[in-house]
This record gives sequence, C-alpha cells and structure tokens, in this order.
Amino acid sequence: MAIRKAATWLGLVEDEDEAPVSEHYTPDVVDVRPDDVDNPNGQVAMGEGFQIAMVRPRNFRDAATIGEYYRQNIPVIFNLDGMDEAAARRIVDFASGLILGRRGDIERLSRRVFLILPDNTTILTAQSSISDEGFFNQE
Repeated sequence: MAIRKAATWLGLVEDEDEAPVSEHYTPDVVDVRPDDVDNPNGQVAMGEGFQIAMVRPRNFRDAATIGEYYRQNIPVIFNLDGMDEAAARRIVDFASGLILGRRGDIERLSRRVFLILPDNTTILTAQSSISDEGFFNQE
C-alpha cells in the first residue's frame, strides 16, 4: 500500500481516488523558472519526475496559487519576504488550513520561507538520518 501511494505521488501510476482536475486547467507541463510568474496560468503541473512549486506571494490573493499547486499534490515552497507582517501571517494561516485538510505537513526553511508537503511525504534532514556515531566515525 505504501509503495502504491509513493508511486502515485511521484506520478508513476494513476490514482483511482483522484478528484477531477478543475475545468479551467489544461493538461500542459508547467515550465518553472526562477523568475517565473507565481501563477499556474491555467496549467496543470504534470510531467515526468519530481516537481516542487515555488511561489513568492505579493498579497493574500496569491494564496490561491499556493492552494492550486497543493491540491495537485505538489509540494510548495513559498517565500514571504517583501510582504507585510499581517498578510504574511494570513498566508501561513491559510497554508496551515491546507495541510490540516489534506493531512500534509509544513516545514519552516528560514524565517519567512516555508515548505508545505502533501500527505505521505517527508523531508529527510541530517539530524534524522545520521546517528550520534555519525557518518564520519567509521573505523
């Protein structure tokens, strides 16, 4: 069961329980570039391999972009630099609601950069993968 979920999440197999994609999206590949506009532009992020969306919201209305990527089970990194404190707090609250409703997880990457992960995904960190004896104490 876990292997099936992982394969589904990676897009290797079809998910039988998947809800239909919204009508205003077309099944095209999203070309994500560092300077790309933070809006899916009516495109569904599909394709081969692993995908992570990066969104730099300018105001609370841009939270919908975060939600659309997340509804497609795509991990989303959002950078709140340049936003006022109240709007940034509202976006974090919105993201918290997303992960609660979809059983995901949120990780703070820096002071104002967050990563939201869909269900059945994790971040591997150096602290969780290497014991106190560690990698360098090999004899």
